[in-house]
Amino acid sequence: MSINQIAQAGQARTPRAILMVGGTAIPWLSFEMQHNGIYEAGSLSLKMPVPYAQWPFWTQQTEIIVDVYVGFPSDPANYTTADLTLMMTARMDEFKLDPASSLVSLSGRDLTSLFIDNKANGTYQNMTSSDVIAQLASTFPVLQQNIKATTGWIGNYLKQDNVQIQNSTSMWKLMTYLAQHEGLQCFVLGRELYFGDFGTSISDAPYRIVYQSPGADNASPAINAERLDFSHDMTISGDVTVRVRSFHGAQNAAYTYTAKSTRTQKSIEQSMKTVQTAQEYDYVFPGLTQQQVQQKAESLLQQIGQHEYKLEATVPGDLATFPWTPVIVEGTGTAFDAVYSIARISRTFDKRGYSMSISARTAPDSVEVKLS
Repeated sequence: MSINQIAQAGQARTPRAILMVGGTAIPWLSFEMQHNGIYEAGSLSLKMPVPYAQWPFWTQQTEIIVDVYVGFPSDPANYTTADLTLMMTARMDEFKLDPASSLVSLSGRDLTSLFIDNKANGTYQNMTSSDVIAQLASTFPVLQQNIKATTGWIGNYLKQDNVQIQNSTSMWKLMTYLAQHEGLQCFVLGRELYFGDFGTSISDAPYRIVYQSPGADNASPAINAERLDFSHDMTISGDVTVRVRSFHGAQNAAYTYTAKSTRTQKSIEQSMKTVQTAQEYDYVFPGLTQQQVQQKAESLLQQIGQHEYKLEATVPGDLATFPWTPVIVEGTGTAFDAVYSIARISRTFDKRGYSMSISARTAPDSVEVKLS
């Protein structure tokens, strides 16, 4: 089972969208919303016509929040937000007016920005991660909460990592730090904050991209994408070595660990000798134990390797593909037939229609959040 159904030739699509500001639908010419990797804020940019008489209203606004609804209503000529899906709610960071054309351009970030722009000022050592998340989220009544209860005190995490919460620490940095320690995810979708295992609450079905080579039934190759490009980073296609070193002051000890990834099957042109040598990476981090040094080296090795194969695809826009959605490529008969992790999704809606651009790479995303 996959999110997308392989479309048949000539299949009609009637996507519709409504943009709301303060409960009122606004006219628009085009918009683009981008969902980035988990732990990052999404973004929205739009263009709308604004007649001269409304210039004073729009130029005096100090905060603009836009709700973006998209869908495929059964009656494309008669629909409301109830027939669509709330894809993003964004706070506008920048307002631009083009007087010659009476066009306004707005750009901003989704409601993750509420936590990014505010500091975590408080004492949380004797609280659980879920209690901290709930307390921070309660600062913003605009957000609904979907929070999984946890049991461990966060003071244990801070002591283990030898860090403390500074006055300059943003709410979002603390929240994503706690999510990683709990093995959970933390993200904002629409007007809801998620802290937990999103696979249990939101579909984790894959998005399938299928390539069909020419055959008896089709003279030309076929693919369920408007555009598909692959890339292979050959600098890390060979052996990779990652060494991590650390001095732990409290234990008065130095620790080192080397993680290796060996590609035993290599293809080279006949009559040529490979000149590729192992790629070596050397890192130094203070205050780590031997176990933490090993974990850090293995984590960095995975992050480096995950960039080996990448894809860029433009496909019909949908309502269900997000950064946690696996992308499965089939049919090329090459190493590009693999499972990819999405790094970025951009959805564009304009007079040409509703499309979606996906940037993805092999292996799961693994981004570490540090408090200091």
